[in-house]
Amino acid sequence: MKINLEVKTLDGVTSKVTAQFSDFIAFESEKSRSVANFQTELKLTDLAWLAWHSQKRTHTTQLKFEEWCDTVESVEVGTESAVIVPLENPQPTG
Repeated sequence: MKINLEVKTLDGVTSKVTAQFSDFIAFESEKSRSVANFQTELKLTDLAWLAWHSQKRTHTTQLKFEEWCDTVESVEVGTESAVIVPLENPQPTG
């Protein structure tokens, strides 16, 4: 289980963060909420907390959550560029 996130700071730096299993376990312990409910009740605070915890786990931040939030412009779910290969050839026209 992983979620790729993009964190953009107020000074314009964008970094890619991957929240992984240990981050989700920590989220459930801290927030007393299940990540299984993310599809129906995902909050911006949840994404921010996961991004922060991932950066804390990987030692890319030493800031407390509230201090870290003061430096962030946005947290978005990252998208991986993927080439979609069609399963069938289109029928010729004309």
